Amino acid sequence: MQIKTKLILILLLKSCFLLGQNRSINKESDTISILIQLSRDKGLSKILALSYAESAVEFSKRTNEDSIVLRSYRNLARLHLNQQNYKEFGKVNFINLELSEKLNDTVALASANNNLGWFYSTEAKNDSSYFYYSNAVKLYSKLKDNRNQGEVLLNMAHIQESERDYIGAEINAFEAIKLIEKLPETENNLDTLWSLHNLIGFISLELRDFERALEYHNKSLKYSNKISDNYYYNLSTNLNLSRAFKKNGEYDKSISLYNELLKDENLFEFNPSTYIKILNNLAYTRLINKNDNSIEVYELLKESYRLNDSIQDQVNTMGISNSLAEYFLSKNEKDSAFYYNNQALKLARELNSNETLLESLILMSRIKGGDEGIEYLNEHRVLSDSLLQRERAYRDKFVRIDYETDKLEADNATLSKERLLFLILSIGLFALLALVYVVITQRNKNRELKFAQTQQQANEEIYNLMLVQQDKIEEGRTVEKKRISQELHDGILGRLFGTRLSLDSLNMVHTDDAVKNREKYINELQTIEQEIRKISHDLNADFIVGTSFIDIVKTLIETQTQAYGLEYHFTDDTHINWDEVTNKNKIHIYRMLQETMQNIYKHAKASYINIGFQLKKGVILVTVGDDGIGFNTEKAKKGIGIKNINARVKDFGGKVNIDSVINEGTIITITIPLN
Repeated sequence: MQIKTKLILILLLKSCFLLGQNRSINKESDTISILIQLSRDKGLSKILALSYAESAVEFSKRTNEDSIVLRSYRNLARLHLNQQNYKEFGKVNFINLELSEKLNDTVALASANNNLGWFYSTEAKNDSSYFYYSNAVKLYSKLKDNRNQGEVLLNMAHIQESERDYIGAEINAFEAIKLIEKLPETENNLDTLWSLHNLIGFISLELRDFERALEYHNKSLKYSNKISDNYYYNLSTNLNLSRAFKKNGEYDKSISLYNELLKDENLFEFNPSTYIKILNNLAYTRLINKNDNSIEVYELLKESYRLNDSIQDQVNTMGISNSLAEYFLSKNEKDSAFYYNNQALKLARELNSNETLLESLILMSRIKGGDEGIEYLNEHRVLSDSLLQRERAYRDKFVRIDYETDKLEADNATLSKERLLFLILSIGLFALLALVYVVITQRNKNRELKFAQTQQQANEEIYNLMLVQQDKIEEGRTVEKKRISQELHDGILGRLFGTRLSLDSLNMVHTDDAVKNREKYINELQTIEQEIRKISHDLNADFIVGTSFIDIVKTLIETQTQAYGLEYHFTDDTHINWDEVTNKNKIHIYRMLQETMQNIYKHAKASYINIGFQLKKGVILVTVGDDGIGFNTEKAKKGIGIKNINARVKDFGGKVNIDSVINEGTIITITIPLN
């Protein structure tokens, strides 16, 4: 049920992504972040976690942003590693390598090389592993990342040790110690230092430098004692010390340490293979110490063989079989010795365990003796020679990898210098050409600017004339109204007065003629009434007809929005007395509205604008809002349109505020003082 629910969530996220492809990358990145976070939920099944991580990669590709794609692929690689999908882990890291090189992302590039080094080590391809580790070391060195550089050097030293390049391994191990010792004593750093000192002790033992081997194993023991959960570390170090004592011929010390380790009652439960190995090593050390082939030694070997048979550890089987062969050979029981040695020999061939194979061949030559024994010795010699050639080949390969990567780095540095020189020369030449261009264009711009200024002045003069003309028209209307008023007073009122007097003279007369005359005068009054109503109506209509500043603004808005295909809403504040606003400021307002609507059409991708005037605390607020895509106000400050508006606002001592939200729209508020 949980899987079904979360798969539906993935489908919903995909749908949202497809519907919102025209939205900003930030929102897409949020979707990807959710998927990455979901993929890291430890409570999910492996399949579902992978489906989230792969969906994050799929969405990232649609953004066409390599940095986002790289982030999702790195998360996918981490998930493959945790789920032990090592083949897929390798494939994804090759993609990460390509992307990080393209982005010049040093951190991601170092990580990809490190991961590929580890991947090839699991494939037992030591040369490829060493190559990528070598790249990672140089990148971490550039980043001054001591911890990762030290850990990769440790991995390189392990590869060199496995290929018996002991000198090269020591060099890298010592370099790693210098780096890690500079860091705080965290659990991780103590673990690395323990591994490095342990490795140097092991290498020293192989080089038969017993004193130094003991010294570094004891140093590693000091580091393991500082680690909080140090059971495994102390056990491994003591095993290495026992081995060093044995190889140095200090058998009693080796036997004493093995016995001390066997006192641990939890050892078999913690690590049965190690417990069995200690039993075998104790028996073998006692066997070679004064040729102790007592029944007690045999019982130890038999017990280790019996216990190992229950867990089927083939590596232990080889060691125990050779120890039993040595025991029976010391008793001159060659058939039993052959049986166990042959068992070890077969397993060593199957497992490609060359070290055990060499030991088994020597032992078999002693068991067989004669010509047959010589054949085993010859096989030992041939194998030793081939291994020696392989060691030399790998040693040369490691040196060549180091040399080639160093040479590549030096070549890149030289190329960078050449590019820098070329860049400086190019910049110089470009600067010279730019200077010439600037001089020429500046002259043209000056001419254009003068022309624009002249044009601007002409526009302002024209508008001023238009407003003055409007004032004259208003003045003419006032004069005309006075004239009509006089005519009303002198004409209609005179007729009214004459009619009233006539009616008064008829008030006391009741003849038929008087009735007829009274009716005639009443009709005259009705005629005068209609004439007054008509004149009044005409005067009122004439009074409201005309062109004011608001009418000009309305005309501008209607014209512009119709041309740009925009819907609009305009709000005027009737409390604003535009007569108090100077003509110059009216021109500024007109031009700013014009500039703002042009910018909305060109850049905002809006479908609706809202324009309003409001009188508030002695200032006029001009507000222009749209439902467009918004913009970064910091970047837009450099635009010509915003600069023009700021210049006009500064000219009349006002203020401008721009509030813009991506994908939500923009509101521009201009404050204009009345005085």
